[in-house]
Parts: sequence; structure tokens; C-alpha cells
Amino acid sequence: METKIAGSGPVIGGDDRISLLPDEIICRVLSLLETKYAVGTAVLSQRWKDLWTRVSSLDLDSGLVYKPLAEPRKLEPASDALKRRELEFRRFANKVLAQHQNLNSLTRFRFHFLRKVHSQTGFEGEFVFGPPMEEIDVMISGHKWMRCIPESFYTLRNLKFVTLSGVMLGSINKPAFLPSVKNLQLCSVKMGDVESLGRLLCGCPVLETLLLNCCYFSDKNDGDRFEVSLPWLKNLKIIDYEAIWADQMFPIVIEAPNLEDLYVEAFAELQFKGTSPLSCLHSAHVNVGVESYSYLIRLLTQISNAKKMHLFGKTLVIRSTVFFTLI
Repeated sequence: METKIAGSGPVIGGDDRISLLPDEIICRVLSLLETKYAVGTAVLSQRWKDLWTRVSSLDLDSGLVYKPLAEPRKLEPASDALKRRELEFRRFANKVLAQHQNLNSLTRFRFHFLRKVHSQTGFEGEFVFGPPMEEIDVMISGHKWMRCIPESFYTLRNLKFVTLSGVMLGSINKPAFLPSVKNLQLCSVKMGDVESLGRLLCGCPVLETLLLNCCYFSDKNDGDRFEVSLPWLKNLKIIDYEAIWADQMFPIVIEAPNLEDLYVEAFAELQFKGTSPLSCLHSAHVNVGVESYSYLIRLLTQISNAKKMHLFGKTLVIRSTVFFTLI
């Protein structure tokens, strides 16, 4: 059967039209696939062998690289089977990072390693973040923090979305400058000191969404104070189920005049600069463990403009005598 496309000559139905595309277009298409599928195209032909090494996006996920263990090998303990799978992922990730032709050209990098077995599982390849990078999503769980974020991360001008979990950032001695970051999520991230977190956030002038979930600090002092101004912040979420902030004894002071949604589950003092209520606040979910009467009164005053409010713990009951009922 003969078909015809506008502007082209006769085409036989069985022709490989994808292979007629220029390499740049094919690499762009491969960049939209999960990396394991992009790498799999290397077996198609000699021309396709190295095309995946030029993609602009890498998606390395231990949950995607190998299939679930449906039938473990005979007499193989479950822990050994999991170790084997983690080893497979390590080898695959190292291969991708080593063979990619220009890691500096990546615009998106996603790396999820969900460890279930405590074994020695390192990575020979280093993470490389070049100037074009727009999205970074690194999550490592199941073992101690892995220091895999290079210093170049702190000066990526095109970076817009950042999710870091289970990694170590260390101390930030120079000012960070991330002028395009709008969404920053830090979960179980270990940093050198409180000042480093402040420098990181101050380097995000257009930040709109911030999540701080159980952040750790190597160095802590009694006089530490976390204070930052985020003029464009709209969504703030602070979670501290492990009482890390309270244990290290420093308040959290934020200037966020455009804040719309607030979610706090923490044991430390959260303060907003200024005495007037947050005028743009739409919803607030607050559960703090601080017993200071004056602090709680001030916090409730600052969030009193919220159209929706959920109060829990000591935020709702102050010294077991004062109850706040919201209608």
C-alpha cells in the first residue's frame, strides 16, 4: 500500500521514517524516555548505538531499572536477591554516567536509589551539573547520607526545580546564586551548619515553594539563628517529626509577605517578621510543640487572616486553659 504525506513523495508503508530524522531530533525524543529505555535503543543499529549518550535528560531510578522480584533464584535468601538487584542498578548507573558524552549539557537529572539492604553500594561516577540544568531530583534512602552534590550546584542560573533527599550538602562558604529556582524541597538533608541553609535560601530570590523536612546540621551552636527573607514565597512546609530543630535550639524566622499556604509540624519556634497578620494567607496547618504562651499568641495573630485553618497540639491548647475555636 502506498501512502502520501503533504510535501513528500510516495512512501512505502514499511519504511523506517524515524531513522530518517536527524540525530538532534532523535536525541530530543530519547530525552523524553526513561533512561533504561533510551539506553535500550542502542541495539537497534550501529547508528543508534551511541545516540542515547547525547540525551539532555537522565532518569536513573532503582525502581525502574529492574523488574520486581517475581521468582527469586532457588535457595537464594531474599536479602541476597535484593543485594543482587542493587548491584545491577549500581552497575547500570555507573555505565550511564561514564558513557554519557557531555554531562554538562543536561537540562534534567533524576536519580532515585531506594536501598533496602545495608550493603556496600557506592557509585564510581560523579554527578555533574552544568549551566543548562533546569531540574534536579536526587533521592537516596536506606543508608547514611551520600555526598554527591557538587559545588557547581550553587551557581546554576537556569535551575528551576530542586528536590534533594538523603544527601549531604556540607558547609556553604560562598554565597549561593540560584536566580531561577522556584521550587526547593529538602528532605533528610544534612548540611554543615545553620548559616549554610540561610545562604542557600538567600540565593533563591524568586523562590515560591519551600519544603524543609527533617534537615540535619553537623555543626551547631547555642547562638544559632535561622533567618531569611523570601519575598515571593507562596507555599511553605516545615516538617520536623524527629524534633531536630528543637534539639538544636534555634528559632526559624522568615519574612514572607506573599505567603498563601502554610504547613508546619515542628517543635521549634516559627516566627514571621513583622507584627501584622500575613495578608495573603489562604490556608494554615499548624502543629508546634513550643509551650511559650507569648510565642503562640503571636503566631496565631500572624496567621489570623487564613481562610482555612487547622490547629493541633499546643497551638490549639495553650497551658491547658485557653482554647481557640475557629468558625
